[in-house]
Amino acid sequence: MKGVDGIEVLRGRLAGLPTVPGVYRMLGDKGQVLYVGKARNLKARVTQYTQTERMGSRIRKMVFETRDLVVVEARSEAEALLLEANLIKSLKPKYNIIFRDDASYVRVLITDEEVPMIRSHRGATKVKGEYFGPYPSAQAVYSTLDLMERAFRLRSCADSVFKNRTRPCLKYDIKRCSGPCVGLVSKEDYARQVRDAKRFLHGERKAVQADLEAQMARLAGEFRYEEAAAVRDRMKAIAAVSGISTALTHALGDADVLALVSEHGRAAVQAFYYRNGQHVGNQTYFPNFQGEEDAAEALRVFVALHYGTRVPPPQVYCNVAPAESEVLAEALGVSAGRKVRLEVPTRGEKRDIVRQAEQNARAALHRKTAESEGWAKQMAEFGRVLGLESGVELVECYDISNISGKFPVASCVVAGPEGMLKNRYRKYAVKTKDTPDDYAMLREVLERRVVRGIKEQSFPTVMMVDGGKGQLNVLVQVMRDAGVLGTAECPLLVGIAKGEERDKGLETLFVADGKSVRRLPIDYGSALIFMLQRVRDEAHRFAITFHRQKRGKAQITSRLDGVPGIGARKKKALLLHFGSVEGVRSAGVRELAQVEGIGAELAQVIFDYFQKG
Repeated sequence: MKGVDGIEVLRGRLAGLPTVPGVYRMLGDKGQVLYVGKARNLKARVTQYTQTERMGSRIRKMVFETRDLVVVEARSEAEALLLEANLIKSLKPKYNIIFRDDASYVRVLITDEEVPMIRSHRGATKVKGEYFGPYPSAQAVYSTLDLMERAFRLRSCADSVFKNRTRPCLKYDIKRCSGPCVGLVSKEDYARQVRDAKRFLHGERKAVQADLEAQMARLAGEFRYEEAAAVRDRMKAIAAVSGISTALTHALGDADVLALVSEHGRAAVQAFYYRNGQHVGNQTYFPNFQGEEDAAEALRVFVALHYGTRVPPPQVYCNVAPAESEVLAEALGVSAGRKVRLEVPTRGEKRDIVRQAEQNARAALHRKTAESEGWAKQMAEFGRVLGLESGVELVECYDISNISGKFPVASCVVAGPEGMLKNRYRKYAVKTKDTPDDYAMLREVLERRVVRGIKEQSFPTVMMVDGGKGQLNVLVQVMRDAGVLGTAECPLLVGIAKGEERDKGLETLFVADGKSVRRLPIDYGSALIFMLQRVRDEAHRFAITFHRQKRGKAQITSRLDGVPGIGARKKKALLLHFGSVEGVRSAGVRELAQVEGIGAELAQVIFDYFQKG
């Protein structure tokens, strides 16, 4: 069906399409998903794709490439919207508006146990307790936890540490904890602190302040001045952070502010996050926006995707009304388990906040555009230097990191005309171990990449290795052995060697054509050489980071691996019980023996092992 126009394919499917809500997927000639959309009426929506006079160039191209159509019926339009968002996130179709928004946000958790603790939490909410957030960044959570420690003095230590303490820790001395581990606060008073902390996180600041003030007055009246002073200090901590709020934020409780702007075929969304009336962070998102979608539709897609993996707050303020906002609000309410309102403020402080977000979005878009144009210009120049008729679309750069063959890893970073494409980065755990042969390690990684490229029929314009002619020859040999060298699919093979005395800007680039290796005529200190240097440095950074993670993990676990009689299961039990290797090291024989599967004899072996070390 390769020669069939996609419009004819769609017309042939119209008769069998239902007139109910649902989601449709347009598939290409290899079964790849080109587009995912939702519809109130599936038949009516697909019919629109057969009317060419109403289509923009991008939609016409998408329809022409369509070779099959898959539809899923839904019980309601809201259900279809949620399904559409999930499919876009998982399938990342070529022609959809894609928002790179995969962050797993952090929450504040107050656990549900006899002596509750407060801590940060990321991921599924499986631990019993009350969750607050999500917050837009780890820093926002840490700032909140810092306040909660100063104001409410809840414990933040792990259960393994809490249960084994015989005297209070440093946090008690600096007035960051009330010392429930050793009974320095009564159960009733600690329960009151937990209750006040939850009320505070729910936004009841004034009520908490009033209760603390009354409590301080009562304690002072009973001549319990030391306890009254402690309550006074908590009040000061709350007052200090409450004073941080600007005049613009006091109208908000828990809310998100979203502002979308678009210029010259590009778009940006600025998100401001407010929790308990505090501005706790912001983030800018850049959709794959083709300029043909209107702002309302683009914002609808963003909202659906943005809240696909996180619970929306009760209120979301926007600078433009998302398309089908009523259905969207209904869908968000289903996922949140409560009512969610989408609103475009028209007056007052909320409108001012939205305008501020819009200004930030526009400024971020201008910065992104300027940066992207710089990358696009240099990619075009790189293509000219390489003798290509068009610019370079994708560059993959590889680097190896190890210490004398130990903990070997490799990285692959990817760059295109729009900049570094972090969602395409890959890291490799190298299997070639215990030898300082970087060439052998590089060969292994490149062979794995080439096998995948042949299988998926996907290669970049340029494959670049960090190194000189030696590393480049490895890349050439791998391509030759795989039968790719000299074919139309073979990318250009480039090596980037460090300059004299490793000076940046003095790098030398070599390109290989299978028969010879020649030096590329790129001026030292030029914009192009610095762009390529940045790509190389990013590959080096990514490899070093992965190497340090592996090395650090190995160094930590090896301290337990050396204990006689400790296998994987008992090691896991010890770490779960004590929280860390350091906790195991500092434990006594009796404490070690209480761990399931250890016993008195093995506990003595573990204790003796760490005493000797």
